Amino acid sequence: MRATVGRLIAPLSELKPDQSGEVAYLQMSNSGRLQKIMAMGVLPGGKIRLLRSSPSFVFECGFSQFAVDEDI
Repeated sequence: MRATVGRLIAPLSELKPDQSGEVAYLQMSNSGRLQKIMAMGVLPGGKIRLLRSSPSFVFECGFSQFAVDEDI
């Protein structure tokens, strides 16, 4: 998952807690995981905010919060 932060495109793993961005595109080799992320409502153009990066990534998209491992 890559987010636009300002004018830069960065993976979610490079955001700092409480930093927001817009989902630029989703890129995963596992189509099942990609479908899960999309089912959560994480879609290109959507707003995303990183809440925590350890021990797992917790992010907010819309009115929902999700926790995912780094491999996702």
